[in-house]
Amino acid sequence: MISNSVNLVLQGKGGVGKSFISSMLAQYFLDNKKIEFFGADTDPVNQSFSSISRLNIAEVKIMENSVILQNKFDAIFENIINFENQTFVVDNGAASFVPMIKYINDNDIISVFDEMNRPIFIHTVIVGGQSENDTLQGLVSLYELISNSKNVNLVVWLNEFQGDIQFDKNIEKLVKNKVAGKVSVKNWNSDAFTADIEKMTKARLTLAEVLTNADFGLMSKNRLKRVYNDVYLQLDTIFDLQQKTAEKGE
Repeated sequence: MISNSVNLVLQGKGGVGKSFISSMLAQYFLDNKKIEFFGADTDPVNQSFSSISRLNIAEVKIMENSVILQNKFDAIFENIINFENQTFVVDNGAASFVPMIKYINDNDIISVFDEMNRPIFIHTVIVGGQSENDTLQGLVSLYELISNSKNVNLVVWLNEFQGDIQFDKNIEKLVKNKVAGKVSVKNWNSDAFTADIEKMTKARLTLAEVLTNADFGLMSKNRLKRVYNDVYLQLDTIFDLQQKTAEKGE
């Protein structure tokens, strides 16, 4: 298993489950793969990722006097460059999506990433319903950002909890060559599953904490394990393929 991947979670549309997905990704490394990681939350409005205390996420203050300052991103990218054997998970807020994209362009970060001997992933979220078009446009923006990169790829998360996703075939074809894989966050079509997830996220708990928490019944714990294990298996496929690709290139 790759132990030094860089994972940036970016989406310009708010309220699509991005921080929940960031927390699942962090738990995948920490609890499922036993890989220590450095996590950062750059959301200037809702620090949901860093509010999960067990994950020990650094809260990066990028806003001063209601203005997002691009130089506040420096520390994150300098750490990524300097700590080449460390796994990173960075959750960027919807409000800081455009400033982050501008920072990456202005500082030619993609070229820096291309010189690294480690996998770089930009994770983004697509949802169904009224927000689907907005999230697809966010995906296109990210594709345009990395379309010429040799080392940066996309991971597309399909969050089905806001409705069925009708993935635009033209967009799917456009981004295909830069998508390392897709992860479906399945809508189990059950109020019990939905209630369990809401209870866990409101309590700011990880799955490992839920499994030892008396406030969650046995069936609730089993349902949440199914949700997480389903996602973990899909992540295994993506990271295992990346590992094999890297080994062939050596």
